[in-house]
Amino acid sequence: MLLKDLISKLSLTVIGGQSSENIEISGIGSLQSAGGGEISFITGAKYAKQLEKTKACAVIMDYDSLRAILPPDLKFIILDSKNPYLSFAEATQIFKDASLEKSGGNGDFDGGYFIGKTSVKGKNTVIFPGVFIGEGCSIGDNCRIMPNAVIGNNVIIGNNVIIYPNATVYDNSKIGNGCIIHAGSVIGSDGFGYARGKAGYVKIIHTGYAELEDNVEIGANVTIDRGAVDFTKIGSGTKIDNMVQIAHNVIIGKNCVIAAQTGIAGSSEIGDNVTMGGQVGIAGHIAVGNNVMIAAQSGVSGNVKDGEIISGSPAFSIKEWRNSVVLFKKLPELFKKIKEISKTKD
Repeated sequence: MLLKDLISKLSLTVIGGQSSENIEISGIGSLQSAGGGEISFITGAKYAKQLEKTKACAVIMDYDSLRAILPPDLKFIILDSKNPYLSFAEATQIFKDASLEKSGGNGDFDGGYFIGKTSVKGKNTVIFPGVFIGEGCSIGDNCRIMPNAVIGNNVIIGNNVIIYPNATVYDNSKIGNGCIIHAGSVIGSDGFGYARGKAGYVKIIHTGYAELEDNVEIGANVTIDRGAVDFTKIGSGTKIDNMVQIAHNVIIGKNCVIAAQTGIAGSSEIGDNVTMGGQVGIAGHIAVGNNVMIAAQSGVSGNVKDGEIISGSPAFSIKEWRNSVVLFKKLPELFKKIKEISKTKD
């Protein structure tokens, strides 16, 4: 696309450099790797040295915060933004949309996939070869369902949804508008529910469903179980990293971010705007409030109030946890002193 079109879409201000009217750009790269036909971005002063050697034709930055340390004789156009990381994110969206248009074509692949007779799909939705779609499904407009994805029966999928290769969406699941499900993820599988009898474990057949509200993104190899008798729900705007397990009947609020290898046990409820680091473990049947931050590798075994920042296993206030870590490192020294004191008393 033309650089001027990208500038217009992102509402950026051009500072210095050559005219941007007819410069063609093909993508986005780091300051180190970007070629002459690509743009880049910088988010802080520690990367300023890289501006001297970058080959990018334009760089998104907060000009006011960097102008004093910019190297002389810049060879690129400055695209001024008060939030360069956000502008970078929005630019990637624009290039992604263009890429999907190229890869998707204008129609379906005749005979390359199966769709049930009672299922319907919307306008400009592209279904790639190897896809299976069961009966009674409704698929919205402008969707992309990539090769070998499996969609069960009675699944509702909104508009502008992307489902990547080898993802599986079980029966009765609901996928909102603008959702992204990455490769290998499973939405709506049975939860881990068994009753113990004399002859062994009896499986609880899960009759509920899983629901993703609008603009949810699910990373690769994520598993989200269906509800046992009602539902598991992921709130709108929530983003989930790769290899996360969400058990049956869990409810996650809006605009949460959950990093890789996190596990949330059954029937727990997570509030809005919650941030979880990698490898967090959430016990079952507990409530985590709104605006909570949970540090990586924390184990949460009890309810958490709104706005708390916690760490450790079991998790507690991060301020107290940091003090405890300092003391823990000193335990060998303290123990040695205690032994010496004991000897002197003897």
